[in-house]
Amino acid sequence: MTEQTFSYDDYLASLPADRKDAVERVWQVVRENIAKDYTEQISRKFLTFAAEDEMCIALANQKNYISLHLMPMYVFPELKAKLDESGKKLKGGKSCVNFQRADELPLDVIAEIVGAYDAKAYNEQMQQVRDSKQS
Repeated sequence: MTEQTFSYDDYLASLPADRKDAVERVWQVVRENIAKDYTEQISRKFLTFAAEDEMCIALANQKNYISLHLMPMYVFPELKAKLDESGKKLKGGKSCVNFQRADELPLDVIAEIVGAYDAKAYNEQMQQVRDSKQS
């Protein structure tokens, strides 16, 4: 099976049984809330939504946890603040959250984050962030 023909069902089937529910629940929230102008891409390692060639949201099964990469939090600081104010104690970095069960996440806030900006606005802001770092 080639990378291009790897489906969502194939991805789920490749997961350990104890992680399928968490991945399905979280990715359902992403799919239901992300603007329609993003493109879903599925590979053996990641579920992603991209704005043209720019990765925006990604979910990956890691060795000891599941990682949800929320790049909009990196380029729109007010979105990171929403997550920080959610009341959940979260593990992760600047734009990712690591978890083992979906109920560890504030799924309503995740829905807000992924639905906050369309692909064009995301790409424009990402370019501004890159330009400001080069100055």
